[in-house]
Amino acid sequence: MRLWKVGGAALVVGGVALLDPLALGAQRCATCTPEDTTHHTHILPALGVHVGTPQKASIALGVVVGEDWQQDARDHSRNIAIFAEPGLSGGRGSIAYVDHGYGSFGSGFGVAGTVLRTWKDPWGAKENATYAGGELILWPIVFIGPRLGVFRSVAGNVGSKKWFVSIDFGIGL
Repeated sequence: MRLWKVGGAALVVGGVALLDPLALGAQRCATCTPEDTTHHTHILPALGVHVGTPQKASIALGVVVGEDWQQDARDHSRNIAIFAEPGLSGGRGSIAYVDHGYGSFGSGFGVAGTVLRTWKDPWGAKENATYAGGELILWPIVFIGPRLGVFRSVAGNVGSKKWFVSIDFGIGL
């Protein structure tokens, strides 16, 4: 069995690996490289695809303005997102505070103020009504996760059902 060192790591031959402790130590040292605590401003496109109530399916399009920095060996970001989200049974317009950087897999959360208009047989809400409310967006991993909202009718013929809760699952905003 032979073992060759390539660039500080170990190369395996014959199914047995021996690792260089110095190469592993470099991966464990989060404080060995200086942090970039300088805040960097960015403007990015906001995109998302959602399935759930009341829109059935929708696509979010908008813009994200914010800043990035590093602290305690982790990336952080604070953003404001403005987006429109047309769907099969309704449309939304939202402005959201978005914070991500918890871990290294695109996890984070958002809190949004939203105006929602329904049409064409929505799930869980009255048709042809306008609602206003708030939403919590969660991304446990890679900007994929649920969105939960509470809405109250502000226009349209909703009868006695003035409030409703929306829930969907999506990728992105």
